[in-house]
Order: sequence, then structure tokens, then C-alpha cells
Amino acid sequence: MRLLLAVAEPLALTDGTLSAGEVRDLVAAVWEASSGALVDACVLDPGADGFLRALAERVPDEVVTVARDTRGRDVPVTFRLGPATPSGARTAYVEAAALRVTTGAALTDPPGASAHPDQGDLGDLGDLGDLGDRTSYGVGQVVAQAARLASRVVVATGGLGAHDAGAGMVAALAGTGDGPDGPLTRGGAALGGVGPADAAQVLAAREHLAGIELVGAVDSDLPLLGLHGTNGALADADPARAALAQELERAHGHWAHEVSRALAQASAGAAPRSLLAGPTAPAGPVAQAAAAAAQAVRETSRALTTLPGAGAGGGLGFGLAALGARLLPGTAVVADVVGLDARVAAADLAVVVVDVLDASAVHDGPLPEVARRAAALGLPVVVLAREVLAGRREQAAAGISGTYELGHDLSAARARVGRVARTWSGGASGA
Repeated sequence: MRLLLAVAEPLALTDGTLSAGEVRDLVAAVWEASSGALVDACVLDPGADGFLRALAERVPDEVVTVARDTRGRDVPVTFRLGPATPSGARTAYVEAAALRVTTGAALTDPPGASAHPDQGDLGDLGDLGDLGDRTSYGVGQVVAQAARLASRVVVATGGLGAHDAGAGMVAALAGTGDGPDGPLTRGGAALGGVGPADAAQVLAAREHLAGIELVGAVDSDLPLLGLHGTNGALADADPARAALAQELERAHGHWAHEVSRALAQASAGAAPRSLLAGPTAPAGPVAQAAAAAAQAVRETSRALTTLPGAGAGGGLGFGLAALGARLLPGTAVVADVVGLDARVAAADLAVVVVDVLDASAVHDGPLPEVARRAAALGLPVVVLAREVLAGRREQAAAGISGTYELGHDLSAARARVGRVARTWSGGASGA
């Protein structure tokens, strides 16, 4: 038997949390020893701190640079550089989580965080006011460095721990010398005071990235604004943050409007003021031009702020989209890089490991990515989880052939993997 093993996230066991890589190694070793199957194991963890590790097997080259973390301190950071194509083109992979602050409050994601990426992103950030001050400037610095070495740059949004709607990233890429006290680098809470000149940095950043294909690998499909946007998720994750969420919602809305106006005017190729606005110009054409310009701004703003994934990474997805990036599910990006289609086609059985099998895990992330590919080939999919909350109907609708709880400690998990392996290899009557 040939088994495809795909690990979606760490396991939060009572005697210690196993990283996704450790889970992969444990399950693969026990399954092979128990059944004699040939195991092809991979990690499909696009969430906070998991993106670059998931790509390590296929994208081994690393580049180390220095950039600001979300509190403005210079730190070493690594991105990965893919192999050159026959034409010499390369893809760089940047992980926003590498710029997350590493001192102060505990920053370990809670159990199940990768199943709820935006809540996990915000789970343990300590000082509530500090969140509104954190910046994505360092992400822009790394993207700028990556763009010098590659013609395509993929940015994973998860785990940054800033909430500035990508404004700091834009400032860094614009190269306008916006320092630590610049209007775009003071964090999301300061965006309510930006003006047209600040928003115009988006145009400068786009010019500097000309010829670069930019992709956002988003860890959720949240829009930027609204009850179901990134600030709504912030308030839902912790009601104590409701006031901060409202402040950020207003600031993000203002920033989005200014950016949309700059982009709409650039797209129209017109100055903000109509050439017909002289003292003898007819009122009709002037009013019509103004109305058309306002409508263009509204349409641009709506397109950007409601875009699925615009709210990912505290609005980092919005900043990327404003720079012309395509936003794609992070899991799909990882799956393509690791060659998931070919690996599914070569397997007789697919096993996916998640921490908690709930509605979120069933509908979003690595599990449906594997299940969709497996269903096309009639391949059975088995799920191993520390805890199973999804009902049988949900499981069947998702194309899952069997689910098994691993238990809450390492010993129980190891024993259950062995029993499941023997079951599916025909070596036992049941798990």
C-alpha cells in the first residue's frame, strides 16, 4: 500500500505540543512499522510560522536579511528562494510571521490556532493598545529584498500580529524614507489621520514592483471591513478588544478610502480636479466628472475591502491587493509547491492529521484541499485528530471515509495510529 500522509497543523497533547513536522515523523514511522506501507509524508501547514517549513522540502534555498519587527526593532529574518525555471525566473517565499515580536507577552498560538488563523493571530498579544501601534513595515523590507532576486514574490499573511492593513509594508516598498514616526508606520490606529499624499505611496510602491508578480498566500477569507471583517474577528476573539476593534475599523476605513481614491485617479489618468473647473466652465460637465470620479472611488474601495482575504493578517491582504497582488488560499499555494496532485495520484490512501476536526477544519485549510483532489480520483481519505467535533453528516459531505480520535497524550496517539494503520492495511478487524 502507498499512503499519502498530510499533516495540517501541530497537535496540542497534554504532555506537550508536537510541531507539524514532529507529527509527520511520528505518524509516518508508526504507520510504516504497523502496516509495512510506503508512506509519502508532507506538511500542509500554511498558518503562522508554518509556511516556510512546509515548503522546505521543495524550496531549500534560504536568504537571510535584516528587517524591522512589528515594534520597529531590527531583527534577522529568512525567506526562501525557489529554483530557477528554464527561463531563469525564480519565486521568493516570504512569511510575515517572521516579523512578529518575539519578546514581551507570550506569543505561542493557542491549541487549534491554525484552524482559526485570525483568532490565533491575535490570541496572545499582551497589551491591547500595543496592537494598534504595530507595523508591517518589515514585511515590505523583506518583499523589496526578495523582489531583487525573484520575478515572483509570494507573501504568507498569517501570524504577523500587526493590524495596520498593510500600510507599513506600503511605506517600505514606496521607498520614500518614511521613518519610524512616518504616518504609515505608526500602526493601524494612526491610519485615521493619513491624507492623499500618504495614500499616494501605494502608487510609488506599485511602480517599484513593476515587472514583479506579487501573490498573497492568505490564511483566511476575511474581508477588511464590516462585522465579518478582520476587526470583527478581533472583537469576536476577545470582547475586551471591542473598543480597539472599533477604532481600527474607522482607521482602516479611512485608509482604504484614501488608497482607493489614489488608485482610481491613477487608473483614470486624470488629476483630482477637473480641467473644466474654471470660472466659465459649465456646471453640468463638472458635476458629471465629479460624480464619475466619486463612483470610481467607491467601486475601487468596495472591490478591495470586500475581497476575500483582504482582512487576513490584520489587513495585510488589503495592502497586498492594493499593490496589485492576487490573493490565494495559503493551503493551495503550499499544495501546489509540494506537488500534492502528483502525490495524491500515486497513493492508495490519503491520511490527514488535524488537531481538532471541527466545522472550520472540514471546510477550510489542508483537509478539504486534500479531499478535493482525492475525490477526483476516488481515493479514500482518513482523518486523524486529537479531538473530533464534526458530525458524520459533515464528514461525509467533505468526502471523509473515516475519522479517528488520537487521544490527548503521546502514548495514546501512538497506539491509535498503529491500530488505524493495521485496520486500513487489512491487518486487523477494527481500530
